Amino acid sequence: MFNELLSIAFYNLLHRKLRSFLTLLGIVIGVSAVVGIITLGISLQENVTKQLMKFGSDQIAVVGGSFKFSQLRTSMLTTLTFKFSENDLNAIKNAPGVEEVYGAITNSEIISYYNENITNVVYGINIKSWMDIEGNKIGLYKGRVPETDEKYVAIIGYSIAKDSFSKEIDINKKIKIKNKEFKVVGILNQAGGVLSSSIDNVILIPYDTLIEINPNKFKKGEYTVFELKISKGFTSDEVVENVNKALLKSRHETEETKTFSVLGAKFYQETINSIFGIITVFLGAIAAISLVVGGIGISNTMYVSVMERTREIGLMKAVGATNKTILLLFLIESGLLGLLGGIIGTILGIFFSYIFSFILSSEHFLMIKGFSIFIDPLIILLGFFFGFFTGILAGFFPAKTAANLQPVEALRYE
Repeated sequence: MFNELLSIAFYNLLHRKLRSFLTLLGIVIGVSAVVGIITLGISLQENVTKQLMKFGSDQIAVVGGSFKFSQLRTSMLTTLTFKFSENDLNAIKNAPGVEEVYGAITNSEIISYYNENITNVVYGINIKSWMDIEGNKIGLYKGRVPETDEKYVAIIGYSIAKDSFSKEIDINKKIKIKNKEFKVVGILNQAGGVLSSSIDNVILIPYDTLIEINPNKFKKGEYTVFELKISKGFTSDEVVENVNKALLKSRHETEETKTFSVLGAKFYQETINSIFGIITVFLGAIAAISLVVGGIGISNTMYVSVMERTREIGLMKAVGATNKTILLLFLIESGLLGLLGGIIGTILGIFFSYIFSFILSSEHFLMIKGFSIFIDPLIILLGFFFGFFTGILAGFFPAKTAANLQPVEALRYE
């Protein structure tokens, strides 16, 4: 019997091609929006995680303030003003699992080039140590690493060199920081991406030089941030714990009163998951509204179909069709519409995800370098299920209405 009902359902849908197509369109748009947004959300999360593993899986940062996702903005402001001491640096150096560490000071400065000004954070660091720990993963696009005794020199990120001013900054050109001229001796390769975009906008000058041009703000032996490299044989979580204990002891603080945070791969991963999880759910919920609209379209079509086929339903009942048979017939029709819409919508959603990923990784946007789409088989099944379930749900009440029609009244209907 089911095969016969399936054949009748197919015939009815094909017999009303335009109406079926317009009804199908609502489901296709809804499912493609949901599938596309969820796929992009998962892909963004996977690509950012991949970047994290590439650039920061063996690095740990120590900053001022309590870094929690819910207090991220406040913590970032604290980081710019908090100061560590030489004792803190030595405590980190002696912590188990720390292979290398450098301290840096940061300050927001006005950068001038050919009478144009921008405001950018400048890092005062031991540039050679920075290259050993972090910079070598990116490499130099042009130039060299400055010598230890060079003072008014700078290494700049790719975006600072190429995009920040109307004229590109090349090697041996001079920029002004606090009206002091600095010769650009190195330009970093383009890192690209969400996590590493700060590297593309970095300006590095010698530690002593930044103190020299900000004598009222910094003193020798003060730092605002530490970056360290993990020794082989240690995990990020182990070293985070070791450094945390060492600093608590050095600074005579407790977990409740501590004024610093040690940030490892776990912190960044949890932050990434939290951010993209919230974004994906929010956008997915908005996209789901179009599914509701598609469901209303199916429901409307099925109600119209019941009205048009009232005599047909009465005839079927007169020759022995039960309420269950009529209910099943209309549910099959609405379910087929939903399932077909789900299949087409899922394919289109994935297709548009690829188009959008191409835009994100294009040279114009370069939101994430080498962005790739991750297709989760569960998302495909979810797209099919969304379409089918929406169709069944939208068609249930019209189908029930059809099943409850009285044969005599249905046959009299004009």
